[in-house]
Amino acid sequence: MNDHLILSDIHLGDDKCRADLVLQILKKYPAKKIIIAGDLFDSHHLSRLRKSHWKVLSRLRKMSKKTKIVYLIGNHCFLKAEFMSILLGFDCRDEYVIQTGKKRILVVHGDIFDFYFTKYRWITNMVVKTYYILRKTPFAEPVFNLFKHHTNNFVKKSGQIRQNAFQYLIRNGYDMVIYGHSHVSHMDEYCVNMGSFCDNDRSFVLIKKGQIQLVKI
Repeated sequence: MNDHLILSDIHLGDDKCRADLVLQILKKYPAKKIIIAGDLFDSHHLSRLRKSHWKVLSRLRKMSKKTKIVYLIGNHCFLKAEFMSILLGFDCRDEYVIQTGKKRILVVHGDIFDFYFTKYRWITNMVVKTYYILRKTPFAEPVFNLFKHHTNNFVKKSGQIRQNAFQYLIRNGYDMVIYGHSHVSHMDEYCVNMGSFCDNDRSFVLIKKGQIQLVKI
């Protein structure tokens, strides 16, 4: 059995969410502790969740009776940690530290390393509100995809998230940081970035006896 199974950016409620893959992973890769590193939901509009999305929540709630589940707050979360804990029934917090051997590993959603979203969060909120106003019209998806394309290109071209994450772990005495948020998989000696279950770049992390593996699916 794995010591830790870490997933991020599942985005239940998104039309492109691969809830079926999440269910397969939960079944195929048992772990002593499961960490969901933010953005379990796409938004507070729970009416958008499909049957398969509710199955993920049901499976997690059932597993939490025997398995420790930690949920980390992400930028799509609509409640603070203490209230999310009441809603989900999990241990919810902003970050989590894993001690494996001599390594101190920080697990966090990753938006704190994204200075674009932290500085221009009002733009993101405005676009999301516009999307929900237009979502029943033909204009919703083009508007949202255009915004997503430009912000993702900004993130990829700047290359700052990984650098900011590295600087953060050095300043705070961590040996490695595991995060999501950018929906771009990457692993090196210090940083592990997971993909998203609503994009083609999907991955998750397994930790067993100190060995860290980024599994792409």
